[in-house]
Amino acid sequence: MAKKEAKTFAEAVANINSANKKWKVLSFGDPSRDLKKLPLKSLPIDLSFKGGLPYGQLVTVSGVEHSGKSSYAAAMMARYQEENPGKVCLWIDGENTLLTQGAYFKSDYGLSYDESCFLRYDTTGKAAEEIFSDVIDLQGYDEIGMIVLDSSKALISMADLDNEFVKDNGQRASIAKSMGKFVRAMVQYLPKRNNILLVINQVTIEKEMFSTTYTESGGYSLRFFPSVKIRFGTRTFTAPTATGLLKTDISSSKAQSDYADKVNGMQFHYVVVKNRTNIMTNAGGFITVKFGKGIDRVYDFLEVIETAKILFHPSPRTEALVDPVTGEILKDRVTGRDLQFSKHAELENYLEENKDFFDEYYFQVLDFLCGKKENLNLLDQNVVAELMDQEAQIMKDIPTEAAALAADGLTEEDLQDVQSV
Repeated sequence: MAKKEAKTFAEAVANINSANKKWKVLSFGDPSRDLKKLPLKSLPIDLSFKGGLPYGQLVTVSGVEHSGKSSYAAAMMARYQEENPGKVCLWIDGENTLLTQGAYFKSDYGLSYDESCFLRYDTTGKAAEEIFSDVIDLQGYDEIGMIVLDSSKALISMADLDNEFVKDNGQRASIAKSMGKFVRAMVQYLPKRNNILLVINQVTIEKEMFSTTYTESGGYSLRFFPSVKIRFGTRTFTAPTATGLLKTDISSSKAQSDYADKVNGMQFHYVVVKNRTNIMTNAGGFITVKFGKGIDRVYDFLEVIETAKILFHPSPRTEALVDPVTGEILKDRVTGRDLQFSKHAELENYLEENKDFFDEYYFQVLDFLCGKKENLNLLDQNVVAELMDQEAQIMKDIPTEAAALAADGLTEEDLQDVQSV
């Protein structure tokens, strides 16, 4: 397209913008201020992202089976609908998660969706290439909101779907090439629609006599192009005690037998292994879920502020909420009494019952902690080391970006096709 000759710099900028009819290419100002974030309102993970999951970005959530990946994605989609009423969310249900766990999410997680703005994509009999094409078509409309792909491992290529069952299709059966083209196209569209694509990727474990190998499906593009990558790992049960929750090892048969009649929830552990939207200062954290209630935001909040030494102890048996900046004990807005409690349960109940106060105080604390440079160690460092070792093993054989894309089967012609999408 021929551009009108510009006499001034401002005219040159205007010409570039007018030549692109879909969106503004050039804009003045600080680009970082436009990066909107979606908070889960669970303090550990919101703190990990300095405010929440970034809009307009590709996010991958990896981990072994039953580590909390789909649960996290479902909770984030519910939050997206709260923050963006009218936007249509899409769940690509390759794992049939919503068929098998939809009722569980509603009952045990307390999640509810605006069904008029919620689409489930049934992948039965559909090839990965067809699914990717459909999603890119939907991305062309303003109504599209958050998209969850559950999961990369469940997708099947056209080559495998169309050919004989007994035939070995080899590399042609891989979805790596089509995934690469899809991801390259979506990272261009997402910032323009300001929605979120969250891809769930399951880790496969292969145990040998002297070693354990971890692999992820979907090709190299899911490692290079996401702005954020979260790795979920261990899961523990929770049971009530006099002081709060007792976390028990899910692999321990003794723990399960001792607390079988007391277990009231689970806690998922994660590390953030990639984050292009912020400096990585938080190694990871946890999300606590109570059965019949969902994410226990109050419990997670109190665990973090205890670690950060914001939860004040006027005496060994009392706890008080304080202004994170000044350290002054806060007062109840109605009674004027100090927010000081002799029992931990009383503090939890106060935050549960005073939701407006809790929301305001939550973001005050989040902003304060996001402004600090110190790293809060919210996880056992053995858990962090285990998950980071898993990530290092998966990433160790990655070549340069160009070589990785070639390994996925992407050619220069393919990449040109993506640019023209």
